[in-house]
Amino acid sequence: MNMVSALKWLHNWVGFVISITMLIVLTTGVYLGSVDLLKRTDSLGQTFTPLTLEQKAETVATVFERHPEMSTVRFPTQHTPYIQASTRGKAIALDNDLNELASSASFDLPFYETAFWLHRNFLIDNGGKYINAWASLAGGMVTLIGIYLWWRVRNGFRLKQTLPKNTRSSSLLKSHIQLGLFISIPLFILCVSGFLITYNSLWTGALNKKPAVQSFPVSQGNNWLSQLTSAQQVWPNAELVSVSKPRSKRGKKTNPKMQANANKPVAQIFSIQFDEHPGVWLREADRISINHTTGVIESALKHSDRPLSGRVASFVRPLHDGLNMPASYVAFITLVSLIGTGILSFSLVTFCRRKFGNKAKKAA
Repeated sequence: MNMVSALKWLHNWVGFVISITMLIVLTTGVYLGSVDLLKRTDSLGQTFTPLTLEQKAETVATVFERHPEMSTVRFPTQHTPYIQASTRGKAIALDNDLNELASSASFDLPFYETAFWLHRNFLIDNGGKYINAWASLAGGMVTLIGIYLWWRVRNGFRLKQTLPKNTRSSSLLKSHIQLGLFISIPLFILCVSGFLITYNSLWTGALNKKPAVQSFPVSQGNNWLSQLTSAQQVWPNAELVSVSKPRSKRGKKTNPKMQANANKPVAQIFSIQFDEHPGVWLREADRISINHTTGVIESALKHSDRPLSGRVASFVRPLHDGLNMPASYVAFITLVSLIGTGILSFSLVTFCRRKFGNKAKKAA
């Protein structure tokens, strides 16, 4: 068996073994991406009006006081023209006068919770995410093998074969090849990033590099206007887009002593996020950490100042689910997932016909 034959065998059989898991991940990805797109394209009747620093400071103080469960306050931007307070799976939209426009919880949507956990772990708890991760990595390997096989045996693109003309195996296979070529690179990125999200210890260390020691403007403790003004002075040409407070870890139980002290003032390190310019590709990537109690800026780090490993690591999750990426990118990966669902279906039908249909005919 030569190398091409061996790779064909791997491409066919490994692809067949992971086809069901990949179909589940891709179809649920289409649903989740579509829901995200619908949310992003709804302006809630608002027109973008930038806030002054005074308004931003008042917004942060008021929203965190009214909604202490929220972890992030985002200010109006050209792509989201309203104030948004959010935490895991929940969001409240407000106008510039802090009147509530809408509130939403993702898991309240029909089928959303089921689709999310199917996509994450096939509804089988902790073990499912590892099955998903390795199936995704295998999917990336199959994709690379497919590119190599096409390069070895094909001479070019045949656009007329992109869509199947009928349900015959030969037509489905040709469509599988052409569509697979079109989405091969983004599909590979989705597969590998899915694996890395589960095994995040492989890359999160690259995000923890401490920035160089700098001198920062002094601001007043417990004074949002003073602290946001100082943060803006660090990067005067950047757009201050959001403020986040530290979130409690998922699943962490609160003991009675902690509950009793919950309302007492404590020193908290808040994160102030900036966009270098309105058209930046990865949003909220430039961050300043500040102790709100004392007003001391702890650190300031731009995405462009990270080492290469840190810049790459910053994109692992955004490339997979579009977090802090433009709506156009979410539309793109949703389309890739939709096409991937089609080509996997074509290949599954063709493979079963050729491998199992022939055996059934011979047995008859």
